[in-house]
Amino acid sequence: MPVDRRHVDALVGDRLRAVRKWRRMTLAQVEEASGGEFRTSVLGAYERGERGLAVTRLLRLAQLYDVPPSELLPEDDQDSEQDDAALQRFPPDSVL
Repeated sequence: MPVDRRHVDALVGDRLRAVRKWRRMTLAQVEEASGGEFRTSVLGAYERGERGLAVTRLLRLAQLYDVPPSELLPEDDQDSEQDDAALQRFPPDSVL
């Protein structure tokens, strides 16, 4: 079965947002921490799944968030229980 790119982008976006919030960072703080490498508008588009994320950029965000890159990737769709467990580790609304 082919990969649904929009679905994957949305799952990665959910993970990005959850990890960012878990790190208690705003989009503006990520932009600042990255030295302007990641603009808030682009980060927001990644998090909303509106924009695909290149592997090199995903690796850089994992570095900024101090998490393994695998934490930002969705699990195999056939094992959605693992996906749910990862979202529990970094719940989207676990911020300020």
